[in-house]
Amino acid sequence: MKWKKNKYGSRIVSTKKDNEFLQKNNLVTMITHRIKNIGLTFCVSDGIKIHWLAIFAIISFVLTQGLQIIGLFNAKDDIDKVFEYFSVMSFCGMGILKLLSLCRNHKQWKILLDNIKQLEKTQCQNETSNVEYESDGENDTFTFPSYIESYTKKFKIVSTVLSRMYGFTAIVYILSPFAEFTLLIMTGNEDYEKPHVLPGWAPFDSRSFVGYLTNVAVEIISVTYCVLVHITFDLTSIGVMIFICGQFSLIRDYSSNIGGSGASCTLSKRREDRAHHRIITCHKIHCLLMNTCDELGKQLQNILGVYFSVATLTLCSVAVRLNSELSRMELASLLQFMCATLTQLYLFCHFGHNVLHQSSIGMGDGPFGAAYWCLSPRIRQELVILGMGMMMPRYFKAGPFISVDLPSFVQVLRTAYSYYAVIRK
Repeated sequence: MKWKKNKYGSRIVSTKKDNEFLQKNNLVTMITHRIKNIGLTFCVSDGIKIHWLAIFAIISFVLTQGLQIIGLFNAKDDIDKVFEYFSVMSFCGMGILKLLSLCRNHKQWKILLDNIKQLEKTQCQNETSNVEYESDGENDTFTFPSYIESYTKKFKIVSTVLSRMYGFTAIVYILSPFAEFTLLIMTGNEDYEKPHVLPGWAPFDSRSFVGYLTNVAVEIISVTYCVLVHITFDLTSIGVMIFICGQFSLIRDYSSNIGGSGASCTLSKRREDRAHHRIITCHKIHCLLMNTCDELGKQLQNILGVYFSVATLTLCSVAVRLNSELSRMELASLLQFMCATLTQLYLFCHFGHNVLHQSSIGMGDGPFGAAYWCLSPRIRQELVILGMGMMMPRYFKAGPFISVDLPSFVQVLRTAYSYYAVIRK
């Protein structure tokens, strides 16, 4: 392993090793790959390209949503049908809102991802990676890449689990109507309708078989693309939240090492320069994280505000439908849909709660846990200013009033149950 020293007497890893690390453990690359899966490409010239297959899928998606709205008005006298239409329309409607956010605000999303990529590259290549206080007899083995690798690995796990869960839900939802149709034919039941993936107005069913197949194909494309949009937007937002939490944890531990281990109390210019350099580094990272939180909050506030309201009504409608007469396939599809809604809601609340927890330090953490007695009054003052800035918590909001945290998740469940209790009476 090759090492070189910076001007503060600190050892840093060679550039070749850093480039290999960034290629294997790059959170932005994984997020960008997810965005390309739905046919979007954020160009260098602040533009956006949409693949022709994505355009066809978007047209099918919007057309299916329109047919669902017509079907909802036609079924206004059937309360069970109304709840069925509403639960599905809410999921598809949120998919359209998320797609609009990625397309209309692509410049803001690209700036967020570019800032993340640049910060990680800087930390691996230009900042202190493995420091030894040789002259002071102190040893500090703090490494930036280990923190980056840690939260990148967490994102990989979340990405894999969420993708498989959403994918399994989509497969069950698509196949359940056809499986139920097959069971009805095998049992000799002649009272059946042609199966559809999504509920909606189907004017071509009775006219031609080709029209029916076209309608079903459009529904399958719409469901698949809707699930891909949900996966992409959720993983992009959650990935940025994981990055924020990981970086806040990084600067907390990094700032606590300012001044060394405190074994030597003799003032040293070399230690002063290192401490000043670390304070500047922590301040720059903290400012970038604050800006990242603000920008991500702007992108999520309106969408999550709508989603929290829609999720409350969706869970209520699902609970109402569970008390009606359902076939086995309908029950399995409904349970999968409910689990996906709860998982999506919980993930946002969980990682939003983590950002709130990681973004603020208390007494004895971060700069307040550093060996200040080894530093001059000037550096101590800088240390206090840094600590006061890092004490300010950051949080996300869903709409103008609701915070995105675990208590809000519990509140949504309670509100949904209250609505359900009122409807049952």
